[in-house]
Amino acid sequence: MTHPDPVGLLDPATHAWLTGHALPGALVHGVDPLPGGFTNDMTLLTAQPLGAPAAERYVLRRYRPSGSRVPRNTCAVELAVLGRAAARTVPVTAVVAADPYGRATGRPTLLYRFVHGTPLSQVLADGPASGEARDLGRAVGAVLARIGRVRLPRPGVFGDSSLVPAPNGAAPNGAAPLGDLSGFVDRCLSTAPADGPLSGTDAAVLSALARRGPRALAAVTGERSLVHCDFNPKNLLVERRAGDWAVAAVLDWELAFSGSPLFDVGNMLRFAHEYPPAFTAGFVKGFRGGSGRLPGDWLRLSRTLDLFALADILTAPPDPAYFARARTVLHRAAARGC
Repeated sequence: MTHPDPVGLLDPATHAWLTGHALPGALVHGVDPLPGGFTNDMTLLTAQPLGAPAAERYVLRRYRPSGSRVPRNTCAVELAVLGRAAARTVPVTAVVAADPYGRATGRPTLLYRFVHGTPLSQVLADGPASGEARDLGRAVGAVLARIGRVRLPRPGVFGDSSLVPAPNGAAPNGAAPLGDLSGFVDRCLSTAPADGPLSGTDAAVLSALARRGPRALAAVTGERSLVHCDFNPKNLLVERRAGDWAVAAVLDWELAFSGSPLFDVGNMLRFAHEYPPAFTAGFVKGFRGGSGRLPGDWLRLSRTLDLFALADILTAPPDPAYFARARTVLHRAAARGC
């Protein structure tokens, strides 16, 4: 339900910025919170720009301070990443206005156009037929290859909007760098709540798998492609174009860094056992067809690199259902190792 009292729901500073700078003279007709913003606040705005014949939809993204164990990009960095990705024809949201340091609104803020599309997670959950699943996978793989063609000066996390990663893998805001898998897993385990769902056996399995880290990280040392780092079906909107599936937008770049595309391959295929096999086959074909490079042992490497994300999920799960899915992945990985 759209709320008709936007001035009451938006703080005065943000409302003034919207109607005075971002959309000068616009009439804001409605404001609705959007689900899925675990670390930032997302709001759907319906507004009619001055002189426009009808109202349009926008998304307002307001950033919260982050004490995350995983390096999270600031608004200014994410804005720069969106610009760099768009320049390589990666489908991203079109930014309308930004207050990257919160000087006008009091909080770092992005306003971008609403993108029409269906979350890939929903399409896959509906159980597409084999041919449709293959086409979806091919479209997604081709977009990931396009992201990987964005080259950066060196590997690492982004310290500022220059997108020149910090030297020696240093991470901003005290977050753990993505260069020491065993150390990262140890940190996750040591900071996990004592009453959390992860059992002692689960923790031992996770630690054992993390010991593969040095070999996998050595195999991708020096790679400096743009990595989304949360490239999974919930962050991709897809749509039909002339009868074919296409990716309408890749959302949520707050974890992006410079490294190997295999991080994103592992992320996308984390729950591959839940998807139609044709989707995975199409994804691999689309990635390779878009000039994405997959070494001979890419599947093992990508699964190992995905342990960074898996460790964070297992020790700080967003909800019980997602924890159960991640725990299944953990033990499937252990069984493959045995």
